[in-house]
Amino acid sequence: MARRSWYRGCGDRAAGPMWAAALSLLMTFAAAGAAPVDANLTSFTLYFNNDGLNTDARDCAAVFPVTRTVPRTAAVATTALRGLFAGPTPDERQAGYYSFFSSATAGLLKRVRIASGTAYVDLNDPRDLLSGATSSCGAAQLRTQLDRTLRQFPSVERVRYAIDGDPRAFYEWLNEPCAAANDHCDPRPFHPHR
Repeated sequence: MARRSWYRGCGDRAAGPMWAAALSLLMTFAAAGAAPVDANLTSFTLYFNNDGLNTDARDCAAVFPVTRTVPRTAAVATTALRGLFAGPTPDERQAGYYSFFSSATAGLLKRVRIASGTAYVDLNDPRDLLSGATSSCGAAQLRTQLDRTLRQFPSVERVRYAIDGDPRAFYEWLNEPCAAANDHCDPRPFHPHR
């Protein structure tokens, strides 16, 4: 009795070796084209606005991803925020990405701490540098870039913000009341060692 092989249905017994060779060749090309994983590098996504990609000009919160790769670090959220606060690269700007963030805001991050699924982001005072962020559209752009960049990490479910350890200052700056959505501007998580 003739052995049946996995390539049945081709109608031609000679097709079997041909399919096996094609599959082998395809796997070789796929392996050659795959990007090698470098254990010395870390990649993450930053989110910026881009009018060329936004299909609804009224949607101020529409953000689009760019990938950054840096030397491996355990402080990925901190590194991602520092990258976000430095703004789009010249190449990204050329591609239409924009942000309130730029080299002038690169030093905004004081610290970020992640505890029980919440990222607590403490900023150096951004109010003079980001005056346009207080409009309703500006606030949506700012918050969405921050939130999406941080929520890409599996350990982050929520994000809370403060200026110099004071969440009330941040939320009042963006015209948001202290309420349940921002833990009533509780400052204690921003000073865990007091």
